[in-house]
Amino acid sequence: MVSQCNFSEIISLYIFSAWYWLVECLNRLFFLKSGLSGQVFMRCEGRTALITGGTTGIGFETAKKLLSFGMNVIIGSNSSAAESEKCLQLLRSLYPKCKVEIWYVDLSSMESVKAFAEKYIHSGLPLHVLINNAGIMFAPYKITEEGLESHMAVNYFSHCLLTKLLLPCIKKSGNPKCKARIINVSSCLHFLSQINFHDLNSVYDYCPHQSYMQSKLCQVMFTRSLNRFLKNSNCPVLVHCIHPGVINTNLYKYVWWAKYLAPIFFQKPEIGAEVAVYAALSAELESKGGKYIEEYSEVKPSKYSKDREMQSRLWNETWKTLQPWLDEVDDIPSDTSE
Repeated sequence: MVSQCNFSEIISLYIFSAWYWLVECLNRLFFLKSGLSGQVFMRCEGRTALITGGTTGIGFETAKKLLSFGMNVIIGSNSSAAESEKCLQLLRSLYPKCKVEIWYVDLSSMESVKAFAEKYIHSGLPLHVLINNAGIMFAPYKITEEGLESHMAVNYFSHCLLTKLLLPCIKKSGNPKCKARIINVSSCLHFLSQINFHDLNSVYDYCPHQSYMQSKLCQVMFTRSLNRFLKNSNCPVLVHCIHPGVINTNLYKYVWWAKYLAPIFFQKPEIGAEVAVYAALSAELESKGGKYIEEYSEVKPSKYSKDREMQSRLWNETWKTLQPWLDEVDDIPSDTSE
């Protein structure tokens, strides 16, 4: 039987979020007025980026910024054909010299993710930057046709599968002087979560808040494991995750009060996009990976997320879950020690 969220836990979540929002506002007011100005970026012209959920919110603004730097951008989205075409025409009118396309993908379906990845590989395009941005938050209880809880499917498993399937392309696109990068958009709410390995897909016990936070914690832990694997394999690829800020986007559509307060108190999507672009292109991050980034700087993630035993357990459980959509059994990465 599906249970309701603990009231005290919900209150703690919103108190924590409000505190984080206040800290972000103070930082921007006194310390971070310049945004991306003055930042040194790696070479951008002619390189290719892929962003999930790039037709609205942070993803859309990220696409605009990358295009403005001369990058080509592929957007993975489940928006309607009309919405996608409108977005596409706008981006092409703003940046006519760059290539931008929108391809359909349903991140709640691993079959759709696999088809999307195969399309990308067959296109012959390089992939210098992968930004796993799309997500859902506090959604009603839903188990996908493939047996995955919706938060875990959209926010975590789909992006792990996409990353794995596109990894050969990403590896070929990076080089020691200009590494390829994978950016996972997580959340500060990972600090409040732990992983329920006995019920990852919330079959027996469901709370939308906990499921969302768990999916974001998984992203942080997967970032560290994947970066370690790539480093030990001598691959020219870096992996980072970010908290983009408390941003006014469609992510809050299941939060009833957000439509009244978010436009007044939350940051604009452009701010979240700046954090994503910093993680994807900053020269400061070229020599290190596996970082959790907030406000253009490295921040220590939760103590739980740094637990190597828990990371290894999640790593193995992730590939076990995704095995039906992976062609080569022997090609599943092994989490080796540093």
